Amino acid sequence: MMQLPLEMPFRRVLGRNDFILSDCNAIAAAMIDQWPDWPGRCRALNLVGPAGAGKSHLAAIWQALLDVDNILTELPADAGLSAEAGQPFFVLDALTDSAAWDEEALFHLFNRCGDDAGGLLLLSETAVGQMNWQLPDLKSRMRAVHVARIDLPDDELLYALLEKYFSERQIVAPPAMLRYLVGRMERSFTAVQMIGKAVDQRSIAEKRPLSVALARDVMGLDSH
Repeated sequence: MMQLPLEMPFRRVLGRNDFILSDCNAIAAAMIDQWPDWPGRCRALNLVGPAGAGKSHLAAIWQALLDVDNILTELPADAGLSAEAGQPFFVLDALTDSAAWDEEALFHLFNRCGDDAGGLLLLSETAVGQMNWQLPDLKSRMRAVHVARIDLPDDELLYALLEKYFSERQIVAPPAMLRYLVGRMERSFTAVQMIGKAVDQRSIAEKRPLSVALARDVMGLDSH
């Protein structure tokens, strides 16, 4: 009988020493380490990269430095953040020029946080300075934000990310299987999560150990 895989909770490792450095993300990580000496007219940084690139991990490192936990995934017009007391440090996660982010509210947040008393970390897949903002003052602020890009992963980083995926689930992945996957998978961060999950669930469902043969079956490839 095939065992149904269950979505089990696991501990995500988001510390500074757990961030896997490679050529594609070294500049972004260095900018986080450079805080509070970020370049530009306002103390803000835009981390730009594809989904799964580690932007949220770097944001967690930055917030740990500040001992704050202010993450926004939207900013409606009635948010009232500009008048809030407390530490003016925020992460704007998955920022886009959409209705989810009110431009007046964003502009007031910049005025409150983007100086020596605060800081803003903007996470996006496109540079915020290239987005279609309608409010001229906000457009000016966004164009002044320094950008640190995370590029697509190389083979070394893909291997390390796959290894981390399984280790977070307390699974030791055979190196031969990891090398097999890296040599055949799409070069993207999201592919790591998709393939790692597929291999893990296939292993549980069929009660098979992690192996090159299992990886071959998941990838839908023959042995030739």
